[in-house]
Amino acid sequence: MNKKALLPLLLFAAFALKLSAQFELVRESERMMSFGSRPGFFMEFVNTDAGVVEEVWKKFAKDNFKAKLKKSKGEWTANKLRAAFMGDDVFTLYSTIEKNGDKTSLNVWVDAGSYFLNRRDNKNSTEEMVRMLRQCYFDVRRAAIGKDLKMQENQLKALENKQKKLSKDNDELRRSIESWESRIQKARQDIVNNEQSQETNLVEQENQRSLVEETRRRLENVESEGGN
Repeated sequence: MNKKALLPLLLFAAFALKLSAQFELVRESERMMSFGSRPGFFMEFVNTDAGVVEEVWKKFAKDNFKAKLKKSKGEWTANKLRAAFMGDDVFTLYSTIEKNGDKTSLNVWVDAGSYFLNRRDNKNSTEEMVRMLRQCYFDVRRAAIGKDLKMQENQLKALENKQKKLSKDNDELRRSIESWESRIQKARQDIVNNEQSQETNLVEQENQRSLVEETRRRLENVESEGGN
């Protein structure tokens, strides 16, 4: 095979390996911790609050390793631990949670005393640890999605309550309009009645004015009446 034909195959293989690594939920690598660069495990969570990762990881460590994690200088630790996957080895658990942009990473190291757990020194225990951490990954995702679901449900409930209030306000407005229309209709009739009363009153005024004038003339002509 010539070099021109080999190059595309190499590029494809590199791309395939990179793509495969992107889908690994639990990765093994050397990362910096309190003792320097040590073999460990890490997981990345996109758009996941660090508080959710911390809460789930602490519960997971307690349930699976009987570890009561304590934080010191940004690192969660628990020592003198025993677990079936480590056989008779007593180990110390170290972990950190880091936020970088839209990603939150959980880094975990298992200190077995003479070595930090890795595939070269202890393949079986490493594979078991990866399996367990994969379960932790799913626990974090469930918790994160559950938190989002709760938030969405609360928003839906708020919208439903808003709809109820809007509907109630609408009913009250309609009742107010009906009341106002009834009052307006009554006021219109009152205006008609008032105008009719004014017309009647004007006629009565004129009649009364005539009587007043007549009575005034009689008053002025009292003596004339007496002579009759």
